[in-house]
Amino acid sequence: MVSVNLAGMTGAILAPLLPHALDKLISCLVEYLSRDEASSSSEVDKHQQLQNEQEALEDANIKLKIMQDEVRKLHKRDKKNMRLIHINNKLRDVGYEIQDLEGDLEYMELQRKVEEINLQDEADDKRQSKKPKRLFWFSWITGQSSNKRRRLSSSVSTDDIVNRMRTIVKQINCIDSEMTTEIKVDQLFQQIVLNGVYDPWGQHQVKKNHGRETTSSIKERKIYGRDSEIERLTELLTKPTKLIGNISVVSISGMGGIGKTALAEFVFNSQEIKDHFDKRVWICVTDNYDRFRIIKEIIDLLSMDDDIKFPHDTTSLDLLETKLKRSLTGKKFLLVLDDVWSAEWQQLLDSLRSSQVKIVKILVTCRNPKALGSQDRNYGISLEGLYDAECWSFFFNCVFADENSDNYPKRLLSIGWQIMKKLNGSPLAVKTVGRILGCSLTEKHWKDLLESDLWKLENDENDIMSVLALSYYHLPQHLQLCIAFCSVFPKNFSFDKLSAIDMWIAHGYVHENGSSSKTMRDIGREYYAELVAMGFFSNNVSFKMHNLIHDLVHSISHGEIYIYEGRKDEKISKNVRHLCARSLFDLGLVYKTNNLRTLVLYRAGDVCAFLNHGAFKRIRVLVILDTNMEELPETIVNLRYLQYLDLEKTNIKSIPESICVLYQLRVLKLPPLYTHPSLFHSLIEFREWNLFKADNAIYSSRGWPIFSVKRGGNNMISQLRNMNELRGSIMINGLENIDTAEEGMKAKLKEKCHIDVLTLSWKYTADGCKHDVQEEVLEGFQPHPNLNCLFIEGYMGSKSPSWLMILQKLQTLYLFECRNWARLPAALGLLPSLVALGLSGINNITIEGDDTVTQMFTSLEFLELKKATVSFEGMLLSSSSSLTTASCRKLFPRLQSLIVEKCNGVNGLPWKMLSSLKALKINASRGLQGQVPGCLQNLNSLTSLKIKGLKIENTNMRAQQQQLGGLVPNLRKLNIECCENVGFLLDVLLSIPSLKKLTISKCGGPVSLSSLSHLSFLTYISLQEVEITVDDVTLVFPSLQTLRLKEASMIFQNMPSSSSLSETTQNLNHFPMLTDLTIACREVNGLHWPLFSTLKSLKNINSPELDDHLLPGCLNASSVLTSLQLTGAKIKTFHAELMATPNALRYLCLEDCNELISVEGLHALPSLIFLRIINCHQFRTLFMEQITEQGVFLPKLSDIYIESCENLESLPAWVPRLPLLISLSITKCPKFHSLPEGGLPSSLQRLTIRECDPSLMKQCQQEGSPDWLMIEHIPVQTYKWNEIYL
Repeated sequence: MVSVNLAGMTGAILAPLLPHALDKLISCLVEYLSRDEASSSSEVDKHQQLQNEQEALEDANIKLKIMQDEVRKLHKRDKKNMRLIHINNKLRDVGYEIQDLEGDLEYMELQRKVEEINLQDEADDKRQSKKPKRLFWFSWITGQSSNKRRRLSSSVSTDDIVNRMRTIVKQINCIDSEMTTEIKVDQLFQQIVLNGVYDPWGQHQVKKNHGRETTSSIKERKIYGRDSEIERLTELLTKPTKLIGNISVVSISGMGGIGKTALAEFVFNSQEIKDHFDKRVWICVTDNYDRFRIIKEIIDLLSMDDDIKFPHDTTSLDLLETKLKRSLTGKKFLLVLDDVWSAEWQQLLDSLRSSQVKIVKILVTCRNPKALGSQDRNYGISLEGLYDAECWSFFFNCVFADENSDNYPKRLLSIGWQIMKKLNGSPLAVKTVGRILGCSLTEKHWKDLLESDLWKLENDENDIMSVLALSYYHLPQHLQLCIAFCSVFPKNFSFDKLSAIDMWIAHGYVHENGSSSKTMRDIGREYYAELVAMGFFSNNVSFKMHNLIHDLVHSISHGEIYIYEGRKDEKISKNVRHLCARSLFDLGLVYKTNNLRTLVLYRAGDVCAFLNHGAFKRIRVLVILDTNMEELPETIVNLRYLQYLDLEKTNIKSIPESICVLYQLRVLKLPPLYTHPSLFHSLIEFREWNLFKADNAIYSSRGWPIFSVKRGGNNMISQLRNMNELRGSIMINGLENIDTAEEGMKAKLKEKCHIDVLTLSWKYTADGCKHDVQEEVLEGFQPHPNLNCLFIEGYMGSKSPSWLMILQKLQTLYLFECRNWARLPAALGLLPSLVALGLSGINNITIEGDDTVTQMFTSLEFLELKKATVSFEGMLLSSSSSLTTASCRKLFPRLQSLIVEKCNGVNGLPWKMLSSLKALKINASRGLQGQVPGCLQNLNSLTSLKIKGLKIENTNMRAQQQQLGGLVPNLRKLNIECCENVGFLLDVLLSIPSLKKLTISKCGGPVSLSSLSHLSFLTYISLQEVEITVDDVTLVFPSLQTLRLKEASMIFQNMPSSSSLSETTQNLNHFPMLTDLTIACREVNGLHWPLFSTLKSLKNINSPELDDHLLPGCLNASSVLTSLQLTGAKIKTFHAELMATPNALRYLCLEDCNELISVEGLHALPSLIFLRIINCHQFRTLFMEQITEQGVFLPKLSDIYIESCENLESLPAWVPRLPLLISLSITKCPKFHSLPEGGLPSSLQRLTIRECDPSLMKQCQQEGSPDWLMIEHIPVQTYKWNEIYL
């Protein structure tokens, strides 16, 4: 077996190749030839040469694809064959040459288009006025024929194209010749092996399963940080789950080294699992799935105790399956399939499904969830990295074997913590690094490891880097390219997901399928989702690359990726393709480099010199992160291949005119600019840019690209006219600066078919532009019919644009502060795709109906009306409507959510037709006061209702109550706030048995909990600023989980003591499911804590009745309590016998407890993690008495925070014995003057001392002082407002 150590990993994994590079070049060439008309004999000859080379390229393309497949097939057999590695590198290099030529052809085509567009614009200008012809800053020849002008302006000649094509074909043929030789050698070697002479590949051959074999034997006596996962997995395996026949599948997924196998082994060997199943079998599948082998192994393991063994020489799969069925008849069977790589394992389901087995549970572990195939992924666990506390415990155990940190220097442990943080919670990484650290317990050895790249460590095939390499090896080449590229940025760099995808597109890693409607961004999102599923990235809008993955990719990048740190004598390889410079560097370091594709600069220096240097002329991605950069030079014109330019972190105020000839530029990110270049419209390939920050927080928070229109200059709306590739979302503001419809039409929005979301924004001005002018301007902004979402803000006209009705794909329409908009025509209700409609800040608007149609707003699901007076016209059934029309009419048939907020009038809304409405929110809308609760009739689908600030009409209430007996029968969530005359409404709504969540706030009048006890499905009750009474000792809330009582008076009336209750009543569990209780009441009288015996979270805020007498009863009844917050309680201390009961407590916060002196029994809390003591003026110490006995106290406590405790002077002597304390903060404690005599724990990573005794803070910062020596190992220290990183 070969040990795949990382020193040889560069050869073990081939460099990925650019996908479909020659396909793209041929496609560009075909397009070039199809449009080029030869006008002379010499041009005919060149045209023929191009056609001949095209045919040669097509032949070479076939060879290229065959070679790309063959080189990987041969490399699998002989990973040390350097000839194959060189062949693959040559294929990679020719791929770059192909990509550059394709880029030149694409540039020429875009340049031709821009010239023709600008000439057409000039002609249009001439027709409209007698203005002189515009002069361009560059030397285009404008007075000649289109073909000749194109050839004169093209910087790449036809001869050059032909010569480069011939060179590419020649290179491919030469590589093909080398490949043919390698294939012949491989065939010869195979023949030698078949003849049994010897194995020519010898030690270079790697087993198909890459040497990794797992078994069911437990390798870990303890699993750290996986208690909840073990519990969940055991439950899934032993409790009934979704069955396919008699089979159910449970999965564990996660990136390599995250602990999937260890978790499976631990559960597989647990006594509970052994007792539950009659038969258990463990199979290591690996990436080489073999159905015959697996079934045979299952049979062998099942028949280990049989007297008669199954014949080993059988070759019949049918015979094996028959034996398997017999072996499992009537049994409960657990099958573990470990390390699964594909969905082929599902073939086993057919073999097991037809057997007479009682039940089968299959536990599958995999890195990629795609390997689960069609199985339900809800029945499984996705493993993430360990949290810091658990990871540190495991790390400590791996390095030191024992768990007593006092035996080791604190500085050494501090270095260990920093190393552990780099491992991102990976258990296998912790084991690997821990073993190496344990070899030498010296600061030098540990510092060397901390500062080194982890991939340089020697590993065997079961260590972390080899495991991750296997995951990378199994990625398709396009995903290898994507993840490798991300490593050009430093570790812990925060990526924006869309930015990463755009950079992949710029490099050609994302292949667009011509037959698919998906955009390249859509495909890029799919790539990202695959990498997330494999555990390489996190599924967030922004993400960071795992440190170990970063190290791995660098180790196998074949020198293509390099991060320059500015170290002494540091060199840059001539093979580098993607360069990140974190420091200024001499351009002489790249004088041999001529194929850079990415440049990331943290310090720009002389940008002009960079852009003039030949090494950077092929750059496709340029990112500058230097805030000191204030100018972008004209020499940017040299980067003709540039497709992605990010200058957002710089301080430039303008961009040069020369940027306008970078025709391939797709993405441009800039800080706020003063102006645009005059020819900005020439960037016709623009997909996305961010030019200005929005004044409106709604838009800036969404990150939408913004174009701000200004009068005159280069910020006119016409700059958008040629940017027809813009896509996604765009906001155009400053429209008050446009005076005519003709000027608005110059944006040519109707030609921009890729824009999904469009915002048009006017800003109100005192002099303002005229309303009729705004109507004309809006009419001129007709978008493309593909538009999905339209937002219009600040429009002062009264008319709807005529084009609104032709947007057949429009899904969302929002009108903000369009005060004078008068009518929305009936045709709006006929748009087939409209899902959301919002109207806000409109004085008086009418939504028209149409009596001649039977269905309107057929797709609308969300309707929002805010600060408006809205009338629905022609939508109520009337006597004038025909009987046929009335019975068949459907208005808003899919409406699910309706929000009416601060509306003075809502008239004509057809409530009776809102049969699909699920959520209704009414907030301070006087226009609905006379309609509630009558409007709720027939809303049989309503599940959520919120009514706020409404005065309920009290006329003829009893008659209405009888009429509304069956109101909203499926209501699940009810929120009533600040309503008058609410009693009637509550009488009606609280009779609904299906209610699950109830919130009543600021409504006045008493609320009896007893009156709610019939609501057996209630899981959540929140009562605020009301009087609450409890007067029934027998009441039961069987489903209640959360009870929150805020700023209320709670009276427990006639509640007998425990001694006077009958035995049956004493054992009655009044809140059997209650886990979360918040009491913030002015008065709590007669509280009976046994009612709350199942609490996990308790917040008692400003409830003066809770004192030293009531506290014991509170805690004694809460053995499962995990979180306790007491504010304003009249308690003096916590005694040890009192704290012995809540042994599950993890979080303790004591605030404004003015009588609190100490927390005496604190050490009795074995699970406590967080301790907060705030604004307790009498608090002096954690313990009044010293603890002398040895042992570990508070074994899990990681965070202590003490603030505004004026009498606190010091911490107890046992604080250094806290094994996992990570953060300690003492703030605004003026008498706090000394640290514990034994110093602070070695695990401590953050120390904060603010506004305490000045002499202590001075001593802590004075190098060499006793206090300084005690804390020098702590990485982050904060005193007052200065943070010091040691």
